[in-house]
Amino acid sequence: MKILVTGATGMFGGRVAEILTGQGFAVRGLTRSERGAEKLRALGVEPALGDLDDPTSLVAALQNIDHVFLVSPMDLSVGERESRVIQAARSVNVRHVVKLYGAVRHRGDRLDLSHQASIACLRESGLPWTLVSPNTVMESNFFPLAEWIRAESRFLGSAGEGRVGFVALDDCAEVACRVLTSSGHEGQNYEVTGPEAMTFAGVAEAFSTVLGRPVTYQDLPEDELRQVLIEVGAFSEDEVEVAVLCHFRAFRRGDAELVTDVVPRLLGRPATSVLQFLQKNRDRFS
Repeated sequence: MKILVTGATGMFGGRVAEILTGQGFAVRGLTRSERGAEKLRALGVEPALGDLDDPTSLVAALQNIDHVFLVSPMDLSVGERESRVIQAARSVNVRHVVKLYGAVRHRGDRLDLSHQASIACLRESGLPWTLVSPNTVMESNFFPLAEWIRAESRFLGSAGEGRVGFVALDDCAEVACRVLTSSGHEGQNYEVTGPEAMTFAGVAEAFSTVLGRPVTYQDLPEDELRQVLIEVGAFSEDEVEVAVLCHFRAFRRGDAELVTDVVPRLLGRPATSVLQFLQKNRDRFS
């Protein structure tokens, strides 16, 4: 069995490639640069130089591949880029494609429409497929807050009282690896969540408990949060909608409240809680 991981130097792809390699599976990682290739070699991953915007390079990277973990940068090109991978996978008779999607209900916003285009291509391809759909991931939500929390013991958002089933990256990656390396998952959408749904105010309480000092959450109107993120230089006008605001909008609506049993059912252990995650990563915030 040989597995191709796209986005192999990114957050999701990198962790999946690392876990699979540690489990003894043959992994090929797609990367655009020689620097990325060097990083993959150091992990024991076979690098394949290629680009999601270059179909020819994808066909070459997919030669002799049985399974594909499909993830791409979170922007509005998801549909086009992933469709190229799916078409290339079909041309070389890949046995199974596992696509990273999401459990947050985005209700047809631009990011979700791009993902839906990819999923439609996957379903129409005739290839066996599975979706692995994390709820909001703790690393991508909490790690960017570290500087604010260290300096001011507070963080900002626009989630209102919406509850979120925050999930740890490792839980998602381990589920993906289980799906890639065992049978009986075709046609499933595994929505991966933590063990509970929490408000951002509840997250602030968890930070306070772990750090031993008060940490507060300041909820802002969406337009104010947009302006803050642009002014501090974290995001451009074009990036802030897809990277941040569409997610907070879903949180505020209650569209990220989902809690499932996917982690215990597939991995035989409890999902990681917010408190456990913060305890494990305490040094990053203190």
